[in-house]
Amino acid sequence: MFRAGLLGLIALLVGTAQLQAQVASNAPAQRPVAYVLSEQVTCVCGHVNENYVGGPRGCSQCGQPMPEPPTGQGGDIATVAYQDAHQHHDSAYYEQPLAYDEPMHYGNPTASCGPECAPSRCEMLLNAFSNLACLNDCAPSPALNICQAPVMIGGGFGGSGRTNLRGTQIVSGTSFVATGTGTIPVNQANSSLLYDVAGNVANPDFASILTGTLGGDGRYTFQVVESIGGTNLGLPPNTVFLNATATEQVGGGIVNGEQWDISVNGLQTFNIVIPDAANAGAAVVGRSKIATNNSAMPRTRTFFNYDLMNNVPLNDAGVSVNRFTPGFEYAFGRNDGASIEFRVPFASTLSSDVIANGQTQTGDVEFGDLFLAYKQVLYQSTDVVFSGGVSLTLPSTNDLNVQMADGSTALLVENQAIHLMPYFASIVNLTERMFYQGFIQVDIDVTGNHVVTNGGMESRLRDTTRLYSDGALGYFLRRRGEKPDAIFNAIIPTIEMHYERQLQRGNTLSDGIFVLGTPNADYQSNFNMVFGSTFEVCNNEAISVGYAVPMGDGTDQMFDGQLRAVWNRYF
Repeated sequence: MFRAGLLGLIALLVGTAQLQAQVASNAPAQRPVAYVLSEQVTCVCGHVNENYVGGPRGCSQCGQPMPEPPTGQGGDIATVAYQDAHQHHDSAYYEQPLAYDEPMHYGNPTASCGPECAPSRCEMLLNAFSNLACLNDCAPSPALNICQAPVMIGGGFGGSGRTNLRGTQIVSGTSFVATGTGTIPVNQANSSLLYDVAGNVANPDFASILTGTLGGDGRYTFQVVESIGGTNLGLPPNTVFLNATATEQVGGGIVNGEQWDISVNGLQTFNIVIPDAANAGAAVVGRSKIATNNSAMPRTRTFFNYDLMNNVPLNDAGVSVNRFTPGFEYAFGRNDGASIEFRVPFASTLSSDVIANGQTQTGDVEFGDLFLAYKQVLYQSTDVVFSGGVSLTLPSTNDLNVQMADGSTALLVENQAIHLMPYFASIVNLTERMFYQGFIQVDIDVTGNHVVTNGGMESRLRDTTRLYSDGALGYFLRRRGEKPDAIFNAIIPTIEMHYERQLQRGNTLSDGIFVLGTPNADYQSNFNMVFGSTFEVCNNEAISVGYAVPMGDGTDQMFDGQLRAVWNRYF
């Protein structure tokens, strides 16, 4: 199969070379040559048109708008037309009805037009494979082909990033040894003892209460009251004394002056930052939205996204997140007017098993929720495309589990939420080199997540509805075919703006012990700007690099900075 494909490719190259040679030999002297890829397209009126790249955009009989040529729906025709540099009398090239009043755009009138201006084999092959034409400098240059606009680079982590968890937990102080002495009756369980850490019973630190218990190992254990002399019982900060016990080290009966092991328990109050519990599916990986590495145009492509975000507020200290997102988009339907998209995000990030007031693992590999999207072109002309659709995320990541210091589960958020996200998108040619593209999307949590606490509370926590608004301005610093021997076919710097806002107040849950809620949650918003550029390696392959900078104050910033790199391969 490989050998047959190789032979076919060689035959295609030879045929292309023969076409170039034929054009070169037949070309009138000092007349520009335009290589045009066209196809036969039948209008709704029944008239058969030859739809040319850079040429007609309407039926030559009835004036009905035709698809942006070439569409791949008709038979491809390799056409060679000879034209003057400033006058286009060739009817095969200019069939545009006057009603459209769209003038031709000229190439370089001073170029030395001849065989040396012919497109390379690579260019002609890419033209055929990608259904996009490259015209040499000697030919009339069409206006910016809106299909060539790059994807929006995108930026942002998404959501609030964190939730406050407030509550109490029983913690143990550091065990230590004290000397015990006191009144020891015949029934030693009724002893009344004083304990001193330094061994000086004249200034006891604490005293036994109630009746002691005799263990199976022959040792007595007594309950102990809180410190008498203010001795540090080894409890951590923000902790009050709860209870303590004293157990003699050596069994066989209580003796004055012997050593006792002291264990102290306290009740600690905490207020910690944990990942966004309302959106457990994206809590440690980040949210997925349509404007990330996407375009209003349906396209068949595979892609890979990389993000490095610094100081994401998933805990009190902040976390560095490395996110990776492979995926694909498949265009189908008439003129490829619709597409479906699939993404699988994962990241090196904070573990979804969070330890309250402890050291949670970072650099853990966590998968995010699966992302699916449908896109449909609603309107398309030469310079404008409007599309719409819906995307959704399906729960596929780990549950969010908050554990106490002793390993018990304080809070479990079961990832069950399905997010439905309708959107509209647009691309508009502003000039021959400048374009705008934008997305607007609403994120709706339709199911919510199941929440369980160790206090016995079971509830459902639903994420707030959010609005995403994204816009970008791009400029073709270099267009396809302008420098055919350069490393990059096209260079398109862009400036992007990404805005996110809650449309509802944040939810708070409490079971009497734990209170779960997002700080500053009332209509929280964040705004980022991305500065980047897209570099086309070939007409069907591009690399985009950008850096996102958060705007506004620190309360709503999701990172200190974000580096983005995306790769797209078009088919």
